[in-house]
Amino acid sequence: MRTIFSFGKVLITAVLVLLLIGCKKDQGGPLPSWYPETNEDGDPVSAIFESRIPCEDCERLKFSIVIYENAQTHLLTTYLMSRIYVGKSDERITNAGNITVSTGTSLDSLHIIYRLTSGAPAEYQSFWKIDEHLLFILDENLTPMVGDAGYGFVLNRIR
Repeated sequence: MRTIFSFGKVLITAVLVLLLIGCKKDQGGPLPSWYPETNEDGDPVSAIFESRIPCEDCERLKFSIVIYENAQTHLLTTYLMSRIYVGKSDERITNAGNITVSTGTSLDSLHIIYRLTSGAPAEYQSFWKIDEHLLFILDENLTPMVGDAGYGFVLNRIR
């Protein structure tokens, strides 16, 4: 009886291993990034910010912004923005353009503002740099946008 039990145990283990091997996904490395490591001028990525923000006509909006800077001057040069409207489409919509740094929100004239000067949708053109790790999306009056119970308008730095 013990031999049959051991054989059955080995057989079940072998079947499970074969099933797992058959279900194993390609482990060929990380997925390719949706953004390049340098912009057209060769400027490297300076920072990447992401969040899930409120969306009027979808479940939520997966929002990302990649900021590039000149390697010599350390001035911000361009951006690449990505949006995925969850529950509406899996399509990634991207915008690219120039970025400038200025100061002044509706709350304080000394707050640092990142402005996307070309290519960005009107509702996503101004960002308050809270610190090195957080950006707050501003409305057209340079006032922080208000979220809801589930999602807000703060972007977190992931790189």
